[in-house]
Amino acid sequence: MGTEYERRLHETIERTEAHESILTVASDRGGLADYLADAEAAIELITRVEEVSLPAALAQNFHRHSGLAFAWRAKRPYETIAGEFRLVHIAEALLAGVPTWLVGIAATEREKKLIEEFRVFDTQPTGGTGTCGALRLTEGPASPEIWYFDMTQGVVRLHISYSDYLDILLRTRGLYYWQYLFAEPSQAAEGMSVALPTLRSGIDFLAQAFPNEDLSDLRARLEERERATGQ
Repeated sequence: MGTEYERRLHETIERTEAHESILTVASDRGGLADYLADAEAAIELITRVEEVSLPAALAQNFHRHSGLAFAWRAKRPYETIAGEFRLVHIAEALLAGVPTWLVGIAATEREKKLIEEFRVFDTQPTGGTGTCGALRLTEGPASPEIWYFDMTQGVVRLHISYSDYLDILLRTRGLYYWQYLFAEPSQAAEGMSVALPTLRSGIDFLAQAFPNEDLSDLRARLEERERATGQ
């Protein structure tokens, strides 16, 4: 029996695949990490191995997937609108360490040291955008921090929790660059300026394609960042 988040995740994918205006580019359920099927046990394992305290909230939106991938693109005339995600089990993400490719493309020594602490749980490999979502464990009350890496723009911290990230991922269906909606404009001005026009078109498309889903809060965040960046 799957978790509640798995049910929502599968339902979102199925609704997206069935929409007449959307083309499925890739869809792979991947494997299930049944040996880490219990949220509390997984968190306990991470805490023991990493020797760091983790909040109980990290168990929210728990899923067992180890490499679930989904990519989509809008059909004409909106074919520039697209999104994707590839999720891994939180325990696997935290225990695997940072991918070597990610460290290798750090622009500065400071960025390299920061990235070395990343634990990647969401990537976008199909579109080749060079982006990913990562956790960063700290000793502070905000642990774990959530970060977004964009190969062309660098790293930016997101002001949401891990659970929030997974919720918003479903609402946006992994729309490319949605993460900038939760970054501070002053910290991500360059990347945000490039991403905002794409996000505007994407949110408009999703609101039209799925009218029963309320995206007004995402649109409000978009408008705040458009004002902040002078767009």
